[in-house]
Amino acid sequence: MSFSDLETMSLNDFIDRNKGDDGTLWFFQHIPKTAGSSFSAELAKHSGPYFNIFIDYEDRDTPYGDAFAAATARFLSSAETRRFRSASGHLSIDLVERIREAHPETRVVTFLREPQARVISDYRYQRTPAHPPYRDFIERYPTVESYVEAPRNQNSMARYLLGDAASEMSDDEIRDRVGQRHDFIGLLEMYPMSFNIIFRLIGVDGLWPQEHKRKTVASEVNKVEVTPALSEMIRHHNQKDFVLYEHVREVLLSHRDDFRTTQAAAV
Repeated sequence: MSFSDLETMSLNDFIDRNKGDDGTLWFFQHIPKTAGSSFSAELAKHSGPYFNIFIDYEDRDTPYGDAFAAATARFLSSAETRRFRSASGHLSIDLVERIREAHPETRVVTFLREPQARVISDYRYQRTPAHPPYRDFIERYPTVESYVEAPRNQNSMARYLLGDAASEMSDDEIRDRVGQRHDFIGLLEMYPMSFNIIFRLIGVDGLWPQEHKRKTVASEVNKVEVTPALSEMIRHHNQKDFVLYEHVREVLLSHRDDFRTTQAAAV
């Protein structure tokens, strides 16, 4: 089963056939600035034991890719002696697959966010002390335009879900491949519905979000004026993310009425 099955199945059938059991490891692939910190806190609360795969962002000697690979190895080592019910981290899809190879029972979920809002939120967050290397970030990207124009910051959601090759995929390839490696993909803009479905898959019915973590503090340092020119620049440099997001949104919207009917009947 995969998220792409929702293109042909009813929501209730999808949930019934895709529910995990006590031996399932639920991995949350946390894409930055998609309400992931809030969701991770809920995952730890309702589906423990939970493991947070993290790195030391103040370690300037180790490239991020190597640091996350080492952090993933630490998780896999810990999982040899303790059965975790859930885990999360800012992992590339290749590292997620490394976990699934070691634990074939792993189910993978994630959240997306409207691309322009995610890009701006990520830029604003990384200019605050909540992001340890924020001074380096401000020096590297003195303006939001410089951040948007940097290739490493473009199409982040597509690269998380599909790998670096996503940047070279056609729009049709993006639509065909998204969801094939994930058991569920939620949207921040449809967060309560997405949240409820994921926990129903986990086996916790009737659960709704309560946590709200890591809200970015507004300041003059991270203020962004969203102009038509900036919006066009973001869309131009993140076209794959827009295609990805709109496809997932269409799939979820096709089930929203059934979801609301089911919830009304359960009251």
